[in-house]
Amino acid sequence: MNKRVVWMAVAGLALAATGASAQQRPGAAAARPVDVPAINLIQKGKWAVRDSEGSERTMCVRDPYQILRPEKITTPCQNVVMESAASRATVRSVCTGHGTMLTRITTDTPRQVTVEMQGVIDGQPFSETYDAKRIGECS
Repeated sequence: MNKRVVWMAVAGLALAATGASAQQRPGAAAARPVDVPAINLIQKGKWAVRDSEGSERTMCVRDPYQILRPEKITTPCQNVVMESAASRATVRSVCTGHGTMLTRITTDTPRQVTVEMQGVIDGQPFSETYDAKRIGECS
């Protein structure tokens, strides 16, 4: 497993104002293509994210839908909701020119989330599970 690709996927949770909000601007390529209750529950703010190997980092979540896109991808991804319930969801993402991934989200509380991601982005396969906890406000 390529650590760099994994952290790119994890960093998708922290993609600040650039990618996810670009989908919401007038004239942008597409509006947010999905509405997922489990993602809507996630609180904005500063989060601590721990991967399955125990590495931890903090990030600022400005839009919970950031989780559906790896950090380095700036083009819109097509998202298809495979499963959606009040506290869990599975979303398949196709990022044109970059690859595909499947994201499973379990929202334990609005301040604690488990995310499983797997796929192939820019020719690099990855599979990762991480836990994220909200720890405060973004600075």
